[in-house]
Amino acid sequence: MTEKINKGNAPIQVQYQVLTWGPCVVKLRITDDFHQLLTTEAEASVKEENLYQHRLAGIIQKEYKFRNLNTLQPYINDILQIYDRVWTQWRNDDDKDKPPNKYLIRNIWVNYQKAGEFNPPHDHADDLSFVAYLKIPSEIEKEFKEFRGKSCGPGGISFLYGEGNRQAITYQAHFPKEKDLFIFPAWLKHFVAPFKADVERISVSGNIASNIPVNALEPVKNDTPSKS
Repeated sequence: MTEKINKGNAPIQVQYQVLTWGPCVVKLRITDDFHQLLTTEAEASVKEENLYQHRLAGIIQKEYKFRNLNTLQPYINDILQIYDRVWTQWRNDDDKDKPPNKYLIRNIWVNYQKAGEFNPPHDHADDLSFVAYLKIPSEIEKEFKEFRGKSCGPGGISFLYGEGNRQAITYQAHFPKEKDLFIFPAWLKHFVAPFKADVERISVSGNIASNIPVNALEPVKNDTPSKS
């Protein structure tokens, strides 16, 4: 980039570059179709056998593992293509001949968060994680706007990175809207603050692998007839 600065009576042009730094987090809006599909699958997964708290960090009673991931894969693929393009620009990678990454959904779960419940600072397994918001009641938004603290307000999501030097950006906080989706490196620590309103906040989270484990690959079909 180029910018003019005044040096005496003669302005001069100075070239400069802003270095990319920190983790790559992408926020986008999901389609109505994807929102409806996530809602339908979330409701269908609310069963005793799908309870998932034992695998999660959240202090949330109602967390359920999704029963079916196959129907979600095409939508997730579209989102991952967007993330890949952003990530390529983020790291200044101009290798156009590089083959695209291959991804596999490892798990997805729904969080039905109620008053007083929260997610403490934590990270995830695999390579990428995402969170999509199905329902954000207006009562939580009002509570968030009235919050006067410096940290993330009620119902917001925060991302933490780095050593906390005040001269560096090490903290991001957002209050999500319905149909918002964040996708980020799975190792990035994040947390969700509690709220007081007697309502339910619904979000869906998932983990994605880019280096697909061998035991997750489909078996190769051998169509060659065997010799007798």
